[in-house]
Amino acid sequence: MEDEISQLTSDELKNSTDSLSLIFASKYTPAQITLHDPIKEDGGEVERDVSHRQDLMILDRSTPTYKTYKRIKVRLPFDGDRDLLKIRPGKHNLNPPTYASLKSNEIVYYAEYSADKDPDEIADKIQNEIENWVEDVEWYIEQLNTSIRKMESRMEQKARRAIERRRDTEDTHQQVMEVLDVDDGSTTDVGYVSPEKKRNIELPSQDEDSSIEVMPDQTFTEVLEVINDLGVNLQRSADRVRDLDEESLRDIFLMGINSHYAGLATGETFNRGGKTDILLRYENRNLFVAECKFWKGQSVYTDAIGQLLGNLTARDTHAALLVFSNRTNINTVRDRVGTATDHHDQYVTELPDFTDHNVYRFELENGTPVKIAVKVFDLQ
Repeated sequence: MEDEISQLTSDELKNSTDSLSLIFASKYTPAQITLHDPIKEDGGEVERDVSHRQDLMILDRSTPTYKTYKRIKVRLPFDGDRDLLKIRPGKHNLNPPTYASLKSNEIVYYAEYSADKDPDEIADKIQNEIENWVEDVEWYIEQLNTSIRKMESRMEQKARRAIERRRDTEDTHQQVMEVLDVDDGSTTDVGYVSPEKKRNIELPSQDEDSSIEVMPDQTFTEVLEVINDLGVNLQRSADRVRDLDEESLRDIFLMGINSHYAGLATGETFNRGGKTDILLRYENRNLFVAECKFWKGQSVYTDAIGQLLGNLTARDTHAALLVFSNRTNINTVRDRVGTATDHHDQYVTELPDFTDHNVYRFELENGTPVKIAVKVFDLQ
């Protein structure tokens, strides 16, 4: 990471230290592991040698004695790097969760039982065994993710120091060029984002009419401006962030929003129909919900809009969909995004009052209006 930072150009250094440190910390820190709901299947049968079992009547224990067991196969899907699950986190116990196999995107476990007992008793025992195993895995993953978050924080500080050193070097170089009256060919400052102080949030009183939107449009616009600034920085650093996954890109925006709103935003948070990528909450009220997606065609984009709408409650009035294009021509993507948006079943109209932001009115299934901004960023 430090070697890459030492090669930053003066144009790239026009991005703020905050933004650059977030980009490099996300790039050089593994994404956290996200678990999904377990899937139970018939696991067939297996024969086990039970000659060591003292609770069974076995005449000759000197030779193997086999017994047939039924199995329930439990698949626990996850997002993230499989190899991380082989690492012992900073906080751990002496009995890490066991599993039958570890695949690229799921952990497999088998619960075995003998079919010579009462079905209800068997079902209760198996259910408890599976629940305990899932809880053990969840605890282990949380400790692993805690270690990853600490690592990301350390990497951000390390990147910040390296960026400042590189900035000092470039500043010295620029001063020498000015003294010698040498044209360095530098570009304008478009895209530069200076660090800003924490923003204040003013909400309407909860005693007021419930029809009043929770988040003022002014605050919505401010959040979109923060997202725009971060997006410009990402586009300027496209060659360095092109290989980042959705979660890493989400973390960059999440940390950027938190740098302005005092840590009020969270990631991968449950909200109504599922988990949202970014959720900004204040005084126990949802202000802003966002999803991050790579451009993979109009049908996937339409599904993403549907996912976002499905995660909104009747009081979630402002949201955004962040779309990253790393292969298709950006103008083509923007045209197709506009077409797909206009043809969405829950689309109502575009809202022209939001200057410099593509904001549309959609309706939830219950008829509640919601404002959704669509931001498209070019990472080619």
